[in-house]
Amino acid sequence: MPIRRIYQKKLHGVTLKSGYIYTFKYQAWQNDPNPVVIFMYSLEGLHPNTGHQWRFLQCINFTYIPRSMRRAFANEWKRVFERTNGNVRFTWEIVKRRYPYMRHAVRRYFIKPSYYITKLQEVPFDVMEKMIISTWSKDFSKKVRISILQKFKSAMQGRRDIKRKARRSMQI
Repeated sequence: MPIRRIYQKKLHGVTLKSGYIYTFKYQAWQNDPNPVVIFMYSLEGLHPNTGHQWRFLQCINFTYIPRSMRRAFANEWKRVFERTNGNVRFTWEIVKRRYPYMRHAVRRYFIKPSYYITKLQEVPFDVMEKMIISTWSKDFSKKVRISILQKFKSAMQGRRDIKRKARRSMQI
């Protein structure tokens, strides 16, 4: 079965809908054991190149959005949500085009094993802003930027090493 995007996913008795905000407890966490996220979609199926099974949620975690942009995004998202009556389909393509500063806030959460995600709850619209503001104490956006910078530096060093070796081999 090829990989499918599922915009409405039933999980632990809760129907996840694209564009809605959820909170849950996550067992396989790296930085955030209790994420507050906007559900984008679920990806499920076999990867065509590797043959590996994919079963995870793709979401935007608010704690990876820089604080300076978090409130502005929350206000804009609230207006979009009201204007469309909650009929929002949020995709990776929309994130890249409309919210490029949130690329690193997109996170994947494994669905299997089932104990990875517990205490899943939809955040009601009337407390959405309060819930987003409650993430204020956590900000992992700097960690992500530092990690990317280190990878870039490492890649550049590798590139320099390759050029140096190429020059040496041409001198011989």
